[in-house]
Amino acid sequence: MSRLAEHNREIRYKAEYRANEMNAWPSPLEEKMMNLLDSYGIEYESQKIFYIYADDGWIIRYYIADFYIPNRDIIIEVDGKFHDNQKQKDKVRTKTIQENYPNIEVLRYTWKDLKDEHKMLELLYKLR
Repeated sequence: MSRLAEHNREIRYKAEYRANEMNAWPSPLEEKMMNLLDSYGIEYESQKIFYIYADDGWIIRYYIADFYIPNRDIIIEVDGKFHDNQKQKDKVRTKTIQENYPNIEVLRYTWKDLKDEHKMLELLYKLR
């Protein structure tokens, strides 16, 4: 097996392990979003992995999106309170995903937004 194939296999294994772990123990905010999406029959994938590749095919990074809505090409990130201290990191992450997956829109919701019925209705309207 080539070094490239071995490297990418190892990265995929780590990403899948982490995504499965996150799926097994969703945060309370992720559970709230799951319940909302489920109650309106919106299909989604939770903890969807997006790989970032170098020009030569090496995986250089991966991101695990909280929710991916495949029929709308939308990623939904629900940011808990600790995200209040990492806004710049979240902006870089969003920018990187949008640069590498230009057809996908990234929507970020804070823990405060999830309590706002109007914002959640706007989201549901966008997803339908």
